[in-house]
Amino acid sequence: MITYEGHRSYSGHEIYRQFDENLTFGIHLHNSFELVYVKSGELSVHLDGKDYIVKKGQAMFILPNSVHSYKTEKYSASALYIFSNRYVHTFYGQIKNKAPLCPIFDLENPQVLENFNDESIDKYLAKSIFYNLIYQFNKNTSYEEKNTKLLDNYGKILSFISMHYQENITVKDIAREMGYDHRYVTSLIKKGLDTTFRALLNEYRIQNAQYLLATESKNIAEIAYECGYDSLCSFNRNFKEITGITPKQFRQK
Repeated sequence: MITYEGHRSYSGHEIYRQFDENLTFGIHLHNSFELVYVKSGELSVHLDGKDYIVKKGQAMFILPNSVHSYKTEKYSASALYIFSNRYVHTFYGQIKNKAPLCPIFDLENPQVLENFNDESIDKYLAKSIFYNLIYQFNKNTSYEEKNTKLLDNYGKILSFISMHYQENITVKDIAREMGYDHRYVTSLIKKGLDTTFRALLNEYRIQNAQYLLATESKNIAEIAYECGYDSLCSFNRNFKEITGITPKQFRQK
């Protein structure tokens, strides 16, 4: 579960693949290209302080160092691909610290994405497909400069939470670390991430709890404690609020 990572790279041809029904994932940030295609239904995306709806047949490009999250209100079936910025370094150099005015576009040939599903895909074929997608994307948008200082602040907030989520931290602790007044950090989180510090912290804790429930044999109370909760009751309540099911039901699934 990644909230902030300075650089993402993968083995093989540096392509990560993920296929979901009802994709929901909390606010995160990484230094890679992300492409999400909605095969059915609708997907809500919060990207750099703005809300978007990606509908059936549409795709969204998320550029490196963009704060984003996913939420399915009713139903969605999606394919998600993540590419290391080293994979398309020429394009990365051109758009670094820029943001598209319109990140959603219609794919001319959605079937071409199926090529990425083959983990043994030839790297030159994969790059040619990716650059063709960039060509389609660029036809429908222009770019604006990002506020790099603001981006750095978001990275510091998310990084601090990822390092200290097991502790009893408050927004004042982050503010002290960043050298800001806690009221400014509170407004920064609300404006740019569309949430509160407490909700952001709980999202990260529950994301890690989901991973541990799926991969570890520890009991639920141990996992709750490991994820920063000193009360099993509050852990269960937050888990159900965020995922819609209890930790026990999640583990059974």
